[in-house]
Amino acid sequence: MRITHVSDTYLPLLGGIEAQVSRLARQQAAAGHDVEVITTTPASPGAHGVSTAVEKGVTVHRVAARVPGGWPVHPRSTAHVTMRLREAITRGERPDVVHLHMGVLAPTAQAALRPVTRLRLPAVLTVHSVWGGAWRIFAAADAVLGWSRWPVRWSAVSELTAAPLRRLLPTAVPTGTTTGTTAGAPSGAPSGAGRDGVAILPNGLDLDAWRVPRTERDARPEGSAVHVVAAARFAPRKRLLPLLRAAADAASRLPDGALFVTLAGDGPERAAAVRFVAEHGLRDVVSLPGRLTETELKRLYARADVFAAPSPAEAFGIAALEAQAAGLTVITHAESGVAERVTEGVTGLVVPDDDALAPAIVRLATEPGLLDGLLERAATPPSGVDWPEVLAVTEQAYREAAALLR
Repeated sequence: MRITHVSDTYLPLLGGIEAQVSRLARQQAAAGHDVEVITTTPASPGAHGVSTAVEKGVTVHRVAARVPGGWPVHPRSTAHVTMRLREAITRGERPDVVHLHMGVLAPTAQAALRPVTRLRLPAVLTVHSVWGGAWRIFAAADAVLGWSRWPVRWSAVSELTAAPLRRLLPTAVPTGTTTGTTAGAPSGAPSGAGRDGVAILPNGLDLDAWRVPRTERDARPEGSAVHVVAAARFAPRKRLLPLLRAAADAASRLPDGALFVTLAGDGPERAAAVRFVAEHGLRDVVSLPGRLTETELKRLYARADVFAAPSPAEAFGIAALEAQAAGLTVITHAESGVAERVTEGVTGLVVPDDDALAPAIVRLATEPGLLDGLLERAATPPSGVDWPEVLAVTEQAYREAAALLR
């Protein structure tokens, strides 16, 4: 199968969309598909122009411009996408599907969608981000362009990200679908689809690669404390500063040595976190190691108990999934995509707001049997997110996209 991915953001940028698109493309290439990525992200900061290179089995076509602030945008990116697709068709290398990826602002993917459908190429569009109030902008665009009725297989990475899309789309399920149940889909829904014909294409992970041997508490350098960890960018939407304040509150309610917290990551709010730790005398309770590599994260998770994902704007939560695969239980916000993988009191704790974080941490450290029971059940990784499962539902969405054209 010839697969063309269109994504404004891609490696070497680091984020949810970049990680998922690159991993998906590589997994597809490893499965024997001919995979190409078209992106406006330069290969290195400051690079510009048009370039093509094979990166870990994937042909990456970059259309980069010099833009103030280094944003991955290009004023003529849509023309480049269309030209490259036309050239492929002329060469007899017509893509079997064009898979477009977007968050809230993805000018290349959004503008390229119509030319792709006019070329009569099967199109799948996946929403990777929480739209919030931005859905009204897309509704206004639909009123003018009628994009919701284009022959596109609409999809999203979670029920949370699918919800605003469902508000705008016709409710009919595409023809050519088959019945079955997948991650995020109700029983009896089309394979790979959520309610109302929006396919749920979750982020994938090599679950076995993230399964790490657990270090018992009495053998950890942090001591026998309940060890709560998070790995995220120190930015407002990730809610790490409220989590830090909750950790300080929880520590004040617990005996010395009962709690240890590691917040891994870098970003604009990290300096404020360092000051908070110093001002509140938390050096024996909180560690701020900065950004960690994948190997370092696995070592951290081997000696941890709980992963905290406090942001309601978490569309899917790939970092939380990595921690779940490592056998950690989870505290997460009720409105986040992570909560879709957590059963309250069974596989983790789901909290309604920042104020509930500290009491939840205290419960884990004091309520007899709670944490041990959660960890025992966390030994079974989430379903529907291992790469063979994700590739299967993604290819089903590709077949459904082709059926829309027929």
